[in-house]
Amino acid sequence: MDTLRTQSSTTPSRTFHVNVGRLVSKLLVYVLFLVLAVIALYPMVWIITNSLKTDIDLFESTWALPKEPLWDNYQRAWDYGIARYILNSVLVTSVTTVVTVALSTMAAYALARFDFPGRTFWFLFILGGLMLAPQVALIPLFRTLVKLGIYNTYLAMILPYVAFGIPFNTFLLRSYLLGLPREIEEAGLIDGAGPVRVFWHIVIPLSRPMIASAMVLQAMTAWNEFMFALTFIESDDLRTLPIGIMSFMSTLRSEFTVVMAGLVIAALPMILVFLVAQRQFIRGLTAGGLKG
Repeated sequence: MDTLRTQSSTTPSRTFHVNVGRLVSKLLVYVLFLVLAVIALYPMVWIITNSLKTDIDLFESTWALPKEPLWDNYQRAWDYGIARYILNSVLVTSVTTVVTVALSTMAAYALARFDFPGRTFWFLFILGGLMLAPQVALIPLFRTLVKLGIYNTYLAMILPYVAFGIPFNTFLLRSYLLGLPREIEEAGLIDGAGPVRVFWHIVIPLSRPMIASAMVLQAMTAWNEFMFALTFIESDDLRTLPIGIMSFMSTLRSEFTVVMAGLVIAALPMILVFLVAQRQFIRGLTAGGLKG
């Protein structure tokens, strides 16, 4: 009886301590994530708030909110020609992303499903592209593009972006495809569908989350690329957004708030792309990005 009385008197106290410990742990995790969110978001918030000020307010009260939002800064940034740079970036990024992910998906499917001589060699050969730094290939690529007659064209950016994007995306998609059950594809083959039809009607729909993830990652890389766009393009009409923003800053040296408005406009397209594809992007990374 004494033992039962002791247990009945200590159990609620122990349960209370366990619940308090869990509550404190959850609270600490929330605080940690809140701090990380503030650190991640504050630079963008700082640029947005200062893009709505005058240059005098920027230097006198750089941490304060704008007294009266100056939306004219965005109109002036747009009038300086940032729209042309955005259109060039959209064109180069769209073509690069579609071509890269299409080729990578087909290569990943072949490497994951078909048995052919040298399959491991070809996989390692493609994977070797990850070891090559773009800076090392800058001069050979420049000479090659000049000899091909496509220097200072959109292709001068698209082809290197595709070449450097295929290794990573092939690795990513192959890892995901290895985790898919073969039985569904075998059922399609038994029903009379050929490999192309199985690939298009079964593999592509099942791989949609990972394909969306690959497209978002490739689009972000092409959108922000600077070195190739600076070296391979000299015409102002073909410049993409990163190079356009650089020339934009040299033109508006004393108008920092207009430059900040231009930076906000430049960031908006990729933010919208991520917001639209965020569900598929997260599903793809969590479903199979680390497999294989």
